[in-house]
Parts: sequence; C-alpha cells; structure tokens
Amino acid sequence: MRLHRRCVFVVLSLISSLCACGRGTDSANDEAAWSTHVPDVTQRATQTPVPPPPMGWSSWNSLGEGVNHDVIKAETAGLAALNARIASGHRYEYVNIDEGWWLSGQRDASGNFIVDAAQWPGGMQAIARYIHGKGLKAGIYIDAGPRGCGKRADGTHFVGSDPAHYDHDFLQFAQWGFDFVKVDFCGGAARGYDPEKTYRSIAQAISRAYSQTGHRLTFSVCDWGTIPTDKSFPDYNEGPWTWGAGVGTMWRTTRDITPDFGSVIYNLAGNYHPEGQHTGYYNDPDMMVAGMRMSAVHDQAHISLWAISGAPLILGNDLAKPLPADTARLLTNEEVLAIDQDALGLQGLLVAQSGRLQVWAKLLAGTGQRAIVLFNNSAKAAPMTVTWDSLGLVSSSQAMVRDVWARKDLGRFATSYTAHDVPAGGVTMLTISGTDSAPATWQPGSLDGGAVFARCPACTSGKKVTGLGTVNFSGMASGARGGFIEVGYVNDSTRTVFARLIMNGQRPTMLAFPPTRSNASMGAIAVYVPFRAGPNALALSNVDASTPAPDIGYVATISGPVPLSQTISIARHGEN
Repeated sequence: MRLHRRCVFVVLSLISSLCACGRGTDSANDEAAWSTHVPDVTQRATQTPVPPPPMGWSSWNSLGEGVNHDVIKAETAGLAALNARIASGHRYEYVNIDEGWWLSGQRDASGNFIVDAAQWPGGMQAIARYIHGKGLKAGIYIDAGPRGCGKRADGTHFVGSDPAHYDHDFLQFAQWGFDFVKVDFCGGAARGYDPEKTYRSIAQAISRAYSQTGHRLTFSVCDWGTIPTDKSFPDYNEGPWTWGAGVGTMWRTTRDITPDFGSVIYNLAGNYHPEGQHTGYYNDPDMMVAGMRMSAVHDQAHISLWAISGAPLILGNDLAKPLPADTARLLTNEEVLAIDQDALGLQGLLVAQSGRLQVWAKLLAGTGQRAIVLFNNSAKAAPMTVTWDSLGLVSSSQAMVRDVWARKDLGRFATSYTAHDVPAGGVTMLTISGTDSAPATWQPGSLDGGAVFARCPACTSGKKVTGLGTVNFSGMASGARGGFIEVGYVNDSTRTVFARLIMNGQRPTMLAFPPTRSNASMGAIAVYVPFRAGPNALALSNVDASTPAPDIGYVATISGPVPLSQTISIARHGEN
C-alpha cells in the first residue's frame, strides 16, 4: 500500500534475439584450460529445483486494517478448506496479516511491541500457533519507517519500524513464530530512506534473527517498484528488480492493485522484468484480486497471467465467506498452479503481439516444455496463433498441445497452433511439448581471484572451476535464440550457496545454487540474461570471502521463448 502520489514512466525493454558472435579468450592456466566451446553436451546436468514463488493469502485486499484473532482464524479455516479442493501438487501456504495488527503503536521499556490483548488474546504467538495448527504458515507486516501507510479512526497514522529497531523487531517476529514478513515503505519514503540500502539492512536483521532462533522469515519487499531520482542513491534510476535478488524472496514492482481488470493489466506490464527473476527470487505484481467483483472471464485471465509470470500467488479475496464454485475452480486448477510453481522459477516472456492480442510464453523444466497464454485484451473474440519459432522450438517438429483450463490434450501439431475463439478479455492457456534446438556449452575464457580448475568426472569436460573468484565467459553466442542460459554446478554442501552474475558489465545479480547430491554430481539452474547483438561477456564470481560459492562446471545457452524486439512505455498515475 502507499499514500503518496507520484507520476513516473517505466520503460520495459523486451530484449532482442540472440545473434552469433566470436569465441572467447584462452585461460591463463593453459595446461588446465578448457576449450571455449564444447560441442558435446551429452553430460548436461539435471535441473535443480529452486524455491518456488510463495503461495498464500493476505488480509489487506478484503479486510484492510480490520484484523483480529477471530477474523484471522476464520480466514485460516477458509484457506485450509480451499487447499482441500486441490487433489495433488502445490497448495497455498501462507496466512499473512497485513497492516492493522499493531493498534496501540506503543512499545514497552525494552522496545517490545505492546499488543492489544482484546484484539489478539494470547498475543501474536497465539495466532501464529493457530495458523501452524492448520498446516499453514503465518505472515506479518511492518513498515520500513516509523510512520505506517494507513490511518486509525482518529486520523493518526499507524506506526512501523526504523533502523534503530530492525534487529529487535524481526527477532521478535521470528520468536513469535511467524514465517513471512512484508515490509512496506510509506514511512521509509516519508523519511527519505534509500530503498536498496534500507531493505539490505532489513535483510541483514532477518539473517541475524535466523541465526539466533533457527526460524527463517520469508522476506517480501514492498516499495512498489520505487525508482529513486536522487543521484546519490546507489539504486538511482533502478527498481528492486535490479537489486532484489539475494535481498528479498519477492519484491513489489508496481503500485497497489485494485479489483478491476485495468489495474490487473497495468500491474502485469509494470512487472515485466524477466532478467530480475531467477533461482528463487521473484518479481511481485501484487496480491490477487480474483473473486473480487471482476467477471469470471477476467478472473481466469488474471490467474493465467500471474501464473505465466511465475508471480507469487497471494490471494486477497475474503475466504471466510462461501466461495462461488467458479472462483474455487479457478483457484484450485493443479495444472495452472504447477505452471506458476515450475522448478525453473522463471518469468514468462511476451513473444508476440498484434494490437491488443498478446502471446506470453514461459520456459518450463524438462526438455522442450513451454507454457503459453494467448491473451485477447480486445472487445471481441478472436483467433490467435502461437508459432514454434517464437517458443525456441524446432519449427518443423511435431509438438503436443494441451488446453490447461479444459485439462484436455488437443493433439500434435507442426509449426504452430491456432486457438480459433479466444474470448474477449480472456485467455486460452496451453502447455506445449516440442523439440528444443541443440544447446551450446561454453567454457571459461579466463579465471581470476584464486579460481582454479579441478577434476570433475561428472562435468562435460571432466573439469570444473573451484575456489570461485571470478570465471569469465567471453564472446558468448549460440544458434539458440532467446536469452536463456543454464549454469552447471556442484554444491555438495547441505545449504544453498551463492555467486554473482555480471552480463556485459552491467549491474550484478546474485544467483542461488541449491545443494546437489553429495557424490560430486552436477546440478543446473536456468537464468534469463539480456544478450545483446555482437560479442557478449558473462562473469560468475564469489559474493565475498565469507559467502560459500558453488563449483562451476559449464554455462550453456539453451532454447527458450524469444522475446519481442520492442519497447513498451507505461505511464503510471494515481498511486495511493
């Protein structure tokens, strides 16, 4: 939520297709160096699943500040009942209590929150225990600054936190048993806090709370995609999609959503930052508004577009009330939820557009797997076509097409598929199983900062880079179209390790590498990177001396959906 008004322009660049370029430099360590390009990719690693985008429910959209113990108990029961409708696969996890839980706005002499006993009998730990007892996880809310977004009945603002209280507050949330925290930015903005610096500080406080309690808080950054205009800010002219990976699990990219389809489409466009979403870190276009006054056609489109985006699925409708059958059916389709929760953790791309007709496509785990949304945002039904070429599949190959909402296989098709009657304001959602073009595997051109080669029988070349300082891949190119890479790695520890990725000298992003098996076998993660025309340079490096890093086996350019080569400008007005 936000209370101040501003008007900015966001330019969303849809990256052009990858083109062929030259080979990289040789390693300084000639006797151990790999060749720059290895054509034999039969030993590519198996995809390592990354943490999926959070799924759950939040109080804000339906209840505003009207939260208390009995209200949240009823909503918890409603979410548990919704989960019972899902036969298998992914289910909603979190019950998140938004602003309004801390009515007093007071602290005791030790800095602890003074919680209204009438509002929360037994304290906040009691409601967290109740939520856990239903097999769900509990979420809570605070502002990054001392003034909250909303106001009480007497006109005074709710209150939040501040740098002097971060360690204490997030430790208390963990001690109460909460599993998720959303941190807003109304107070932060009012005080002129720098978003990146502030949220990094909060992330460190959350890490310290984890080290003391063993209880991890999933961190939701909520500065609404604020782009600082002060050149002294380290994130000047950049939103959280450029720095959020490794800070929060998810970060808001847009203003607050409202339950109308225009707001849904606005937030969809503002959320389009595919290079920022990877390895368990997610762009967040805001909570869901399905089941809140829109038509069934628009609700279905909304859910489909959030799923193809790999967005967090945080419901906002009132689950304490009986759900209409159509709404329950839309919210519990296992195949749609599986697309959102796919093991690669990537964002879908806009691959075709004609007027108000759009084709969105998402790379899925598994060979030749894609999810598609044919979105007709016009006033009348229309035929729509998706081509295998736009999906990065071999154009002449036969591919199996399945209608996800109808849960029906449609048959095998070559070159393309046409849906003849996509409804006005609605979608057709498909999965397509086809043939990928051959990947091209790239090996280091040079090593820096202590990185060395070591034997690796499971790796494509029999070697890996260990003691990661920096490994450089220069002149990267491939016949594979699009901008997807696969990083083969070894992490034989029991915890996730990290490395920085820098593409063409741009701002780095932090990649997470979950554990692989302990027998030195390789795993792989997938990332969308902004390839450019001409030579490309990619570097992987350790985060710092104290942060464990993976051993790197290879980097491969792989087939995937091909984004449009165009720019979309979105005027943003009327934030509240």
